[in-house]
Amino acid sequence: MKKLLFIIALVSTTLFSCKQEKDVYHLSGKIDGLDNQEMVLQFVTFNNIEDIDTTKSDKDGNYEFTGKVAEPGFYRIASNGKYWLVRLDNENIVYNAKFDDDFLEKAEVKENDKAIAFQEAINFFIEKQRKNQELSSAYQTKSMAGASQEELKAIEDEFAATQEDLAKEIKERVNKTTDPITGIYYLSGLQNPDDIDYIKTTLADYKKIMPASTYITDMEAQIKQQEDAKVQQAAMEAAAGKIAIGSEAPDFTQKNPQGKDVKLSDYRGKVVLLDFWASWCKPCRYENPNVVAAYNRYKDKGFTVFSVSLDKDRDAWLKAIEQDGLVWPAHVSDLQFWDNAVAKEYGITGIPAAFLVDKNGIIVAKDLRGDELVKKLEEVL
Repeated sequence: MKKLLFIIALVSTTLFSCKQEKDVYHLSGKIDGLDNQEMVLQFVTFNNIEDIDTTKSDKDGNYEFTGKVAEPGFYRIASNGKYWLVRLDNENIVYNAKFDDDFLEKAEVKENDKAIAFQEAINFFIEKQRKNQELSSAYQTKSMAGASQEELKAIEDEFAATQEDLAKEIKERVNKTTDPITGIYYLSGLQNPDDIDYIKTTLADYKKIMPASTYITDMEAQIKQQEDAKVQQAAMEAAAGKIAIGSEAPDFTQKNPQGKDVKLSDYRGKVVLLDFWASWCKPCRYENPNVVAAYNRYKDKGFTVFSVSLDKDRDAWLKAIEQDGLVWPAHVSDLQFWDNAVAKEYGITGIPAAFLVDKNGIIVAKDLRGDELVKKLEEVL
């Protein structure tokens, strides 16, 4: 619901009419309860809010903005901590509202069919958000009252059904609208990954109409991030399956602080704790004394530590090695933070993470801490 909440947070307003100059917007109207107040007109995208004009209402709440906008889109009137969202182009629009109407139920748009259709989209999402809030409140109330799992699941199922219905309704509305701006507003409410292909196809059609739209660029970037994350997640899951206890630890090479290539297989014949950590990771630093103690206790019995750092700051990495007394020789990093090649190969999604590798290069345990590590070392050495 994150994007839908973003949509609802943007809304509210209305205006009166006036003769319009060519290629100039004339946004006017009345906001009851907003007397002699400064007002700001803002251009709202998925990633930014930009002030583009200011005006002041009169004692009755009447106001007007006139000027030119670079592109049609979502524009927001802001005043006294309240916001009213309107679809604006270089056209005439009348937008009226009430200052104390937090849900915009009394907002009124006139003289512009596209702005009227956009307000209908706003009202649609407000109605759906209200339903979600009702279900959420019902769930919390029943949960605190000690309701059974069956009762709670019934609410969860109802919520899931409303989300499914919402997606269907959004697509129906997108297919009917002739205005790409309103269509994009509807599309932003689709949050199921299964809808990405539908969104991409629709955006491609809209791009033919307005190729330079900021909204299309933003949504395309968001989709790419989602697709990249999906690919990365699949790679991590594949790596996690490959890095199972009983499997051979994948060999790798990375550079140590001196710039020399170091391989995991260089330590074949020893029991190795392959330890993923970073100087900025507090849980890692808390665990380091246990690793140091184990190293000092068993280093003469064929045990060593191979540390892979997810640092991106070389100085911070080296300073942490010194501060924590990590005296074993095998320290490597490509200084790529979470994009560390070895961490990705091993499916690391959180640190500290560790693999205990026996003398033959076989993973015999994962994520051992403190006494658990000592007990396992006693067993394998």
